[in-house]
Amino acid sequence: MISEREILSIIDQMRISIPEEIREARRVLREREQIPQSAQMEADQIVAKAKEQAEAMIRDEEIVRQAQFRADEIIRESEDMDRETRQEIDAYALDMLQDLERRLATHLTSIERGIQAIEARPEEEPGESREQVIAQ
Repeated sequence: MISEREILSIIDQMRISIPEEIREARRVLREREQIPQSAQMEADQIVAKAKEQAEAMIRDEEIVRQAQFRADEIIRESEDMDRETRQEIDAYALDMLQDLERRLATHLTSIERGIQAIEARPEEEPGESREQVIAQ
């Protein structure tokens, strides 16, 4: 049989070891409770980061959309300016060509009169002077 002394010794050992085991059990429970909290915090951080990235992508997309709109607008403006400039150049060239045509027509008329005047003159006989031909 077990003596009383042995039973008391076992009880003393239990008194010493049980509080340590209780403390260890409490620590394990706290850690166990912290795991879901840590996981939730990490999940919240991941979700927040994903939201930030999504918002950044949306902002970037909006910037790209605005840039494309502005680029299209600049292209339209430059095409309009090009069309207007070509019309102005064509009008100027037409004015210059019409002016040249008038001047050439004037010169052509002068040339034709000169030719007619020369052709209308009586022919000189050899030895006659021009004054003599005119006097006749």
